[in-house]
Amino acid sequence: MRQIPFAIAIRAKESLSLWHAKGWQHVYLGKNWLFNFKSKYAGRLGLIFLAVLLMVSAISVPAIQNHLEPYFSQSGRLDSIRALFLSLGGALIGATAIAFSLIMFAMQVNVERMPHGLFRKFSSDVKLLGAFASTFSLALIVTGFSLIPDKSWVTGATLATIWCSFLIILLFVLAYRRALTLISPTMQLGLVVADTKRNFKIWDRAIKRTAPLLRANANGGAEDDELRSKYDMDRVTYFQLHPNWTSSADQAISYCIAFSRRYAEQGDHEVSRVALNGIVAINALYIKIKGKTFFSNSYFFDNPLASDSFLTNTLEHLRQNIQVGISRKDEQFIEQNLHSLLQLTQLYLSIEYGDAHAARSHAHLVSGYLTSAVESVIPHDMADVLIEGVSLLGNAGRLIVLNDKPEYIATISEKIALIACTGTVNKNYRPITQVAVKQLASLTFELLRSKSLEVRYAIKEVRADVKLIAEMYLKIPDSPLTRVHSTSLAPYYSGTSNDTLMAWFTELANALSNAEPGDEAAQRVVGHIEEWADGLYQTEKELLLLAIEKKSQLTFDLVHWIVHITKLLLAVSCSDVCDDHHRDKLRRSANWLICVLSWIPDDEETIKYIETFRIADNIFESAVDAHNRGCDPEALEIRDLLFSWTRKVGKYQTGWASLETACCGLACLNLILELPDEKLFTDIDAYISKEGAPTFDIRSRSASNLHEEADKYRSGYGHGHIDMAMVHADQSRLSMLLHGIADHLCPEIHDNEIV
Repeated sequence: MRQIPFAIAIRAKESLSLWHAKGWQHVYLGKNWLFNFKSKYAGRLGLIFLAVLLMVSAISVPAIQNHLEPYFSQSGRLDSIRALFLSLGGALIGATAIAFSLIMFAMQVNVERMPHGLFRKFSSDVKLLGAFASTFSLALIVTGFSLIPDKSWVTGATLATIWCSFLIILLFVLAYRRALTLISPTMQLGLVVADTKRNFKIWDRAIKRTAPLLRANANGGAEDDELRSKYDMDRVTYFQLHPNWTSSADQAISYCIAFSRRYAEQGDHEVSRVALNGIVAINALYIKIKGKTFFSNSYFFDNPLASDSFLTNTLEHLRQNIQVGISRKDEQFIEQNLHSLLQLTQLYLSIEYGDAHAARSHAHLVSGYLTSAVESVIPHDMADVLIEGVSLLGNAGRLIVLNDKPEYIATISEKIALIACTGTVNKNYRPITQVAVKQLASLTFELLRSKSLEVRYAIKEVRADVKLIAEMYLKIPDSPLTRVHSTSLAPYYSGTSNDTLMAWFTELANALSNAEPGDEAAQRVVGHIEEWADGLYQTEKELLLLAIEKKSQLTFDLVHWIVHITKLLLAVSCSDVCDDHHRDKLRRSANWLICVLSWIPDDEETIKYIETFRIADNIFESAVDAHNRGCDPEALEIRDLLFSWTRKVGKYQTGWASLETACCGLACLNLILELPDEKLFTDIDAYISKEGAPTFDIRSRSASNLHEEADKYRSGYGHGHIDMAMVHADQSRLSMLLHGIADHLCPEIHDNEIV
């Protein structure tokens, strides 16, 4: 009972906090609404307010006249107000001259901060000159009121003088703010973009007005109608008749480039960023007004309409910007230009071509400039710029996969790989390799999810590029402490992070397992996975053998990657969205991939080294996983692989109890796969009877250990998959099987015991 008031107090406090939060939420929403409202309608509301006040003043003139006229009936008072109007008007004229002299001086001292063309444009700004003319005229009006003939004019002149003085002050403020706008480089750039937009709208209206004439003069026919259904031929014709329609935009691009270089040199990179964003905005306006007049390059003939001088001019300006940044060692300026190239790539990928299957040649041109720009930074020891550049290349590749044919990323992938290889000769560039490998892993994953019908060529090219990086790094020294090979290739081969290809692929396989059977997107992804898995074993076999040869720590990652990808391929093949054709291919690819482990060289040094990675345990894990997924034929083949490994590893004293561990794994598989014991005994008899069988010492020691293992009491813990399987197996059957294996493994001891 004592806790009831305490609970009520807690609930009241929570309720009060909730209402307090809701109240502040409404306050913030109101402030945001008011800010947006002021941004959109403040000027209009101000004009309406002034108009209403002016009307009220005009209406109130007769009433005010009745009060003022008796006062000015006395002699001398009318002359006083005339003198007031004269002195006030003269003062306002002087103030106007002084104020605008200062404003124009402030404009002129900024001539060095802007291109000459813009200085002429902003110095003759219509709004600023209009404000000067208006204030001067209003001051003259006030001065003119000193000539009023009699007292009947006093009220109107007084109200007009008040309004003129108020408007003059208001125009001073507006002129000052306009001058600040014209002086501010970011505002100047905004005005440049706005003027370009206005100019493009003028051309757009002209095209629409001229279109009926162009259409009437066009040659009719089926071919012309088909062409017009794909392209806006009226617009194409108009642009050809007026080739200078982009002159204003070209000049605006030049202004933005000049701003970016000048302010980057001064260290004001915020202005240079705004200038480069202005270039992107102008290109967006250019694409919008061109509409469906873009033509793609053809492989069969040259199309003069496919070239775009405006785009080429823009790209050349950005290329020169990057060279300027390199010469100045201005890393931030270089990165800004690289970002602009990526934005242009995304922009030109959105172009509407007449043919839906046409290559996005303009976007490819931009991505080519981006690739060359990043590559040009390599000799200048700018690791941070290269890291950003490689990330941008990866983004460009993903955009192309999303919006175009996947095979066009082959060049980008190759350049990423070449840049990654620079880490083998320059230690400062090794972080770049890790970023590059992550981009290639991301490209691989995006290709698996691509909406394209086929990604075979692109995905094999990316895989070849990853192989190139791995081969180059395996040629440099490695050690267990530095782990250069593993660290550099971790985004592709590591399984210890959630931000790697293996982790992404695992999530994708889980999503496919939960997909509905008729899901077309999931079926397409399954097809892409099958294309990726085809021939995968060949690449991984070569890398594994090279890693073993170099005693690289990458061997661990490769072994676990092979085992895990095998499991994922089998998981995808068992999903409901996988048809029989893809199921057979996926399982065959999985089987070939796990069989890469059978290519491990059969020499004592190699076996001792590779046994540190528990190969038998990994093979056993794959076999059990295949059985659990209902892939018993594959499980039997992996079981044969384990037996093959037993024959290979049993010849040597590795120090890891390799022979008995492999035999325990075979025993557990016999129980799990429900195979007859005689099959295993027969295989062991054949094994020890062939050339290359283990020596008597090895067999006798392993047999003794197996007898001990058979009689051992097992707790609920184990050191690996084989140990855990032995814990959960039927202990009586497992004990009999292990004793039988030991007897067949070393029959000499068994026969002596019988005798």
